[in-house]
Amino acid sequence: MSATAKLAEFTTSDLRLPELVPPRLRDLVLDYIGISAFASNHAENVPAVRAAVDALDPGDGQTTVIGEPRGYHSQYAALLNGCYAHSLDFDDTNHLQIGHPGAPVISAAFAEAEDTGADGRAFLEALAVGYEVSCRVGAAVGASSYDRGFHLTSTSGIFGAAAAVARLRSFDKETVEHTFGLVLSKAAGTMQYLANGAWNKRLHPGFAAHDALVCATLAGAGVRGAAHAIDGQYGLLRGYSDDPRPAALTEGLGETWTLLETAIKPYPSCRFTHAAVDAALALRTRVPETERAQAEIRIGLSPTAMKIVGEPVTAKLRPQGSVDAQFSVYFQVAAAWLDGKLDWQSYQRIGATDLTAMIDRISTEVGELAAHETVVMARIRDQEYTESVPLPLGEPDNWIGDAALRGKFTGLAGPVYGVARAEAIAGAAAELGTGTDMRTFIASLRA
Repeated sequence: MSATAKLAEFTTSDLRLPELVPPRLRDLVLDYIGISAFASNHAENVPAVRAAVDALDPGDGQTTVIGEPRGYHSQYAALLNGCYAHSLDFDDTNHLQIGHPGAPVISAAFAEAEDTGADGRAFLEALAVGYEVSCRVGAAVGASSYDRGFHLTSTSGIFGAAAAVARLRSFDKETVEHTFGLVLSKAAGTMQYLANGAWNKRLHPGFAAHDALVCATLAGAGVRGAAHAIDGQYGLLRGYSDDPRPAALTEGLGETWTLLETAIKPYPSCRFTHAAVDAALALRTRVPETERAQAEIRIGLSPTAMKIVGEPVTAKLRPQGSVDAQFSVYFQVAAAWLDGKLDWQSYQRIGATDLTAMIDRISTEVGELAAHETVVMARIRDQEYTESVPLPLGEPDNWIGDAALRGKFTGLAGPVYGVARAEAIAGAAAELGTGTDMRTFIASLRA
């Protein structure tokens, strides 16, 4: 049996979820809702994207988009939700996948669960399958795919989104394989958006969720998809990677859950900046406030992080918009160093005189560091302060914690729903399970 077939079989199998998986998935759903709600009202790309989708789908759809009053047809609801969930670059991330599993998977599963009236247990099982397939496909394609410029959030995430939908539709193994075969032709997304801070990135999970629903519908109607879509001669691994690791697709499948390596972000920026932000926030407390602006800061980054967030190019040294700033370790550290925080309001500081001056006092260097590890040194006169961060806040081994997660959610969802309603949503999310009517729960997330 091919690895693709084994993933299809896993998608349809009786699951034995470890005790930690359901509560972790509930945390990830809560995080997703808060981010999407805030983005629906505040992300600068949303008005244009919404207007385009309204033109494409002006009809009488009944599927919910978080933070919106009207309903959409399911594939367009998935597109918008996927876009909103990723528009702040604040959504969950998995270091094995090298991507963001939640935005495409939850968006597709939300649309399907609401349309079919699934219960909470079936929904959580679909998420478990979807996250696991996404993370394993990303791990198998590997870092060389990222180095080639593929955005793994979408190229691997579409397989997870399709798996979640297939499980909610109770597909048999063969139909899941056909779904994967069709999804292969829709697996897309490159990081060329970095050239000009384009909004392609924010649309990628929406495209993946939308296309997963379309491909599942085609397969369910009997359309034949390519066999061995992931590990075949012209499959995803060979086409999208220089150094694939196919064993990652099935090693410990159903026993070792890679979804448990998913992290929750404390800052709305590229994950490769987070350890540096953690270090800057820790260092600034050791430096007198009156002297902080005079500091010379040097940031040690891994080779991958340097390529994505650390190269001293104009877009990173003089960001013109939030996407530029989200991928600039210079902006992120300067804002955290001067302001003592890093949140969505930080992007209102783009171009600020003091922040630009601080950026000019920051330099980067490549070190023999793990992907997300950093060492930050601040020098003031003859005094040096150094902080090493091996693992950024929010990773499973440096978990964000219930209080911080709830605080993040309330801070994002409160302005949209009001604090009381946001707290009610959080309470319902914490109870997702067998007794939950997903149609009612998801509909409660409209504006």
